[in-house]
Amino acid sequence: MRTTVWNDEIGDHTAKLLFETGSYLVDFNRSREDWFLWKSGIRAPCYCNCRYLNRSYLAYEACTAYIETIIRLKFPETQIIVGLASAGVSWAARIATRLTLPMSFVRGAAKAYGVGKLVEGNPEHNIKGVVIDDLCGSGDTILRAIEALEWEYQIKTLGVITITNWCFESMWMKFDPLNLDGIYSLTSYQNLLKIGVANSHLMQEQADMLAEFYRAPKTYSWPFLQKGESK
Repeated sequence: MRTTVWNDEIGDHTAKLLFETGSYLVDFNRSREDWFLWKSGIRAPCYCNCRYLNRSYLAYEACTAYIETIIRLKFPETQIIVGLASAGVSWAARIATRLTLPMSFVRGAAKAYGVGKLVEGNPEHNIKGVVIDDLCGSGDTILRAIEALEWEYQIKTLGVITITNWCFESMWMKFDPLNLDGIYSLTSYQNLLKIGVANSHLMQEQADMLAEFYRAPKTYSWPFLQKGESK
């Protein structure tokens, strides 16, 4: 399976941080009606909220340093760091400071007043940037941001970096035609399941179900639901 994880050791460490900060939530004891609702509309007993990494200075600094290293090694031509509102903004701001680069961010929707643009910060035209966000699922939000950067300021996106990326096939179908220099993440679903079992956050049976769910999240039938259980 294709992965965006830059380094597997970092992938495991970031997964550990996600569990320790409560960023990755798994609760099989919830009733189905109380399952977590994903942005895509999928309901599941698991959910990832990378914003919770900010509750720990050490976790925040570790992930920031990892992203900075990827940019230095993989995107040396970077001239601007671009965060996606709202979760990617705090990461982009810190990383831009560490790299002494300008920073911008892309709104989820254009303001109904003022200049009415998606891209904030009035960046220079015709420069090269890296897009930062916390999580990549379908890839729709990131794709819209890349298009807005090109349309409004003729900024070329060199690559995309996220804390985690589910690497769904639908994401690859959107990004492959763009011919980016790279799509990277600190961790992945596979790292989370591995670390979850190793550190007793998950039982192996639960990890196996989550792995099957990952392969077809919109159509997966949970075994305990098929047996008539209420969860």
